[in-house]
Amino acid sequence: MTDQPAPGPFTTEVDLPATAEEVFRHLTDPAAMIRWMGQHAVLKPVPGGAFEVDINGVPVRGQYLEIDPPRRVLVSWGVAGNTGMPPGATEVEFTLTPIPDGTRLRLVHRGLPPGQEQVHAAGWHHFLARLATAAAVDDPGPDPWGQEPAPSSTAAGWSPGVQFS
Repeated sequence: MTDQPAPGPFTTEVDLPATAEEVFRHLTDPAAMIRWMGQHAVLKPVPGGAFEVDINGVPVRGQYLEIDPPRRVLVSWGVAGNTGMPPGATEVEFTLTPIPDGTRLRLVHRGLPPGQEQVHAAGWHHFLARLATAAAVDDPGPDPWGQEPAPSSTAAGWSPGVQFS
């Protein structure tokens, strides 16, 4: 039996029309978080504090690992009840850099199990587009993915039919 090599991290960047402080708030305040991702959140933004977000029926569970307001947030990430990616199994790092028109957010999702890269890439592209709207103090409206049947928790909760570039 041979082990599959671990996939590289998923990395993406997006320019957001909001200050780093406002974007940071959307990563650490439960009411702001659920405007762009999830329907319920328990967030305690201190090292070791809870990072729990229910995203369209998928219970994402982890902890805040590092907090550097308003520049960086590092959380552990996994799915309750998912043996392939249990709570805290992966890490998501958000790095915020001021730019002339707002903030550049760099997201790195490390430790994804084989086969999860495309699924999570689609999810992050979907949710970061919603964050861009929410951080600009606009209402992104109901999550259209929340209107579909709940995706399989074995797929870590993202809709596998979504295409991304």
